[in-house]
Amino acid sequence: MPLVRTIIYFLLAAVLASTVLFGLWLDVHVLQDKLGEISVTEILQEGMLAGIIGIHFKLVNDSAFMRNCNLLVGGFFLAMLIRELDALFDFISHGSWVWFALVASLTVVAYTARHYRKTLAELSRYPLTPHYGMMISGLLCILVFSRLFGMHALWGSVLGDEYVRVVKNMVEEGAESFGYTLCLTSSIAYYFYQLRSERSLTEPSPTV
Repeated sequence: MPLVRTIIYFLLAAVLASTVLFGLWLDVHVLQDKLGEISVTEILQEGMLAGIIGIHFKLVNDSAFMRNCNLLVGGFFLAMLIRELDALFDFISHGSWVWFALVASLTVVAYTARHYRKTLAELSRYPLTPHYGMMISGLLCILVFSRLFGMHALWGSVLGDEYVRVVKNMVEEGAESFGYTLCLTSSIAYYFYQLRSERSLTEPSPTV
């Protein structure tokens, strides 16, 4: 039932958001961390990204109806995960994450471009899926709102030079993490929607 599914997804998003806040509390209060590259919050963000990628790459095999679209979406979030793991790639060479993200992105784009008409048709259907709005809201929160809200100029103009940087980091990382919870919740809901759509397309029509 749609109402039951809506309630379940709401509760899932609430649990994920609560987990994010608990991670922030652990970093600041228990671990006395400044929310650097290695923190509970960062690990949670990377875990949610990995979940989003896994869902869309699994749909590449499970949903022929939207295969190329799912591959592109999964590849996009893979590039985001590589960016989040920049500290790890710095052990290879400083800034090397850019090249890994570029290779991953070009590989996915080149593969889907082979059947570009099918890919474009799938991409045009993607915004019509029920949970697209939540995905876009999450991306806006991650890529735009958290970045603008965490600008040094904004905090400095309000609180002066004496503001505590960890507070700014906590607000910025919290907003970013909330965006990831929206994207992950949307991906989970989208996964089951795609499976239902796939079954409805493959089921034989009832005979009269």
